[in-house]
Amino acid sequence: MEKRKIHVLIVISMMLMTIFVAFPIKKPVKANPSSGEDLIDIDLDLQFIYNVTQNLSTVIYDAYSDGELEKGRAFGSKGEHFAADYLVSLLTNI
Repeated sequence: MEKRKIHVLIVISMMLMTIFVAFPIKKPVKANPSSGEDLIDIDLDLQFIYNVTQNLSTVIYDAYSDGELEKGRAFGSKGEHFAADYLVSLLTNI
């Protein structure tokens, strides 16, 4: 019985350790723009990616009025058009 408790504690502690992962705000990424050339560094702006993802996840609240059937970003829905307009305006400003 004692061995079982120890095994459970080890498994739980290993699961808890995997939760605590630190993510940097910008992560350098090696990329090859065309074959045969040296790799170059690309900085990913994780905060920007988070903000875009957050805005796209709230489409159901932003695109629809009260009382409307909220379909999210389903094909052809009001939410899809809202998300498309958001992405177009975002990417033209970059």
